[in-house]
Amino acid sequence: MPRPRLHTYLAIAAVGAAPALALGQGTGTTPSAPQFPAGVIASGVSIGGVDVSNLAALDARQRVFEQFVAPRRAPLPVSFRGREFTIAPDAVGYRADVDAAIFRAFQVFPVPGTTEDIPVAQSIRRAKLRTVLTWRATQYEVEGRDALVVLRGRRPIIRRAVLGSEIDVRRSMGRVESALRVARPAAPVALAVRRVRPTSTSVGPVIVIDKSDFKLRLYRGTTKRNGTVMKRIRTYPVAIGQPAYPTPTGNYAVIQKQMNPTWFPPDSPWAAGLGPVPPGANNPLGTRWIGTSAPAIGMHGTPNPSSIGTMASHGCVRMYMRDVENLYSRVRIGTPVFIRN
Repeated sequence: MPRPRLHTYLAIAAVGAAPALALGQGTGTTPSAPQFPAGVIASGVSIGGVDVSNLAALDARQRVFEQFVAPRRAPLPVSFRGREFTIAPDAVGYRADVDAAIFRAFQVFPVPGTTEDIPVAQSIRRAKLRTVLTWRATQYEVEGRDALVVLRGRRPIIRRAVLGSEIDVRRSMGRVESALRVARPAAPVALAVRRVRPTSTSVGPVIVIDKSDFKLRLYRGTTKRNGTVMKRIRTYPVAIGQPAYPTPTGNYAVIQKQMNPTWFPPDSPWAAGLGPVPPGANNPLGTRWIGTSAPAIGMHGTPNPSSIGTMASHGCVRMYMRDVENLYSRVRIGTPVFIRN
């Protein structure tokens, strides 16, 4: 076929400097065609693998749109841990610059018997893709489970921590972006998984108070070959609440620790007029206070050691001074406290 004249090349250079149009963007309709060069594309030329030999510009444009662009604008199937959904290319700003490729095709004249393929520049709005994947991550997140202590009878056992999972947005972006640039795969694109560690993966000390035998037992998690188990490390005799002021049963936690506390009487008839008692030998809390989430209930020393082993308190758990000091050093804020009848 005859080669273009010089003025044709000048026209190509002039329009090639203008902003290229993208096919099928915005409203979904094909925008007005730019002023393509006259004539037809040389034999042996393809655009994005689509043969456009001997086609006029608008015909080439239509063919590339149908065979190259349309398959890439179909929803992209993706999967995450067996659950499938799709990503719309338009929603992440997919763009194929077919017009620029057509202008380039008019400048190519392969040697007879050879071919030359013009790539189609494609782009994705990464900020939009990140937004879509981040939103999906919140929908498909599986929360981890913290290590947890429960009672089996009177003995604490550990429910192990379990890892959670969520979409790894950073790693998934590359996979999705690559898939959007090719014809749709036969299988969904597998999104990357990020493991989420639970907040608590280990178990510290645990207190079990058995009112039936006036004992406080301290357990601690111990690692063995078959995992972490609770081992009893100390048993302390205690006094509990009188029948009129029973020590409550339930699941609580340590929320406060004080050395040499001042006793402030509760708002109760039995404590009326007693007034605050500073630290010292007559302080009813002794030398240590370990407060629990049960209102106004805690473990403390007592200046009346003969009450240990009886129902003598107004709801708190009394201990020998040496025992409460020992316990104080072994527990922490948040230590579970199980109180059972």
